[in-house]
Amino acid sequence: MPHYMLLLREDPKVFQDFSPERFQQLIEAFGAWSAKLGKENRILAGHKLTDDTGRVLTKPAGKLLTKDGPYVETKEVMGGYYVIKADSYEHAIELCREHPTFLYNGTVEIRQVDYMGQPEP
Repeated sequence: MPHYMLLLREDPKVFQDFSPERFQQLIEAFGAWSAKLGKENRILAGHKLTDDTGRVLTKPAGKLLTKDGPYVETKEVMGGYYVIKADSYEHAIELCREHPTFLYNGTVEIRQVDYMGQPEP
């Protein structure tokens, strides 16, 4: 069964006006969505990502450079990810139809994982 990575992006400014109760509702929505897919044995991994350790690596002319990131001027940050199992790309879209990221106008990018000839975990 194919695996898909869900990349969750959001505008960090959207959370500035969230009350503690609104954050709790969002946490519960993520928990419910994850539990539903977990019961179907479809979630392989999923975690929130922190912003404080984000760095961008480049290697121009053979020299490794580290830049701070994500940048304040960016409109979106990568907030988290999931790896799920779905029957097809269309099925992955359907599984994401009610994803909690949409509750605050975030986006979900869906990419099929290519194990490059290796067995799926």
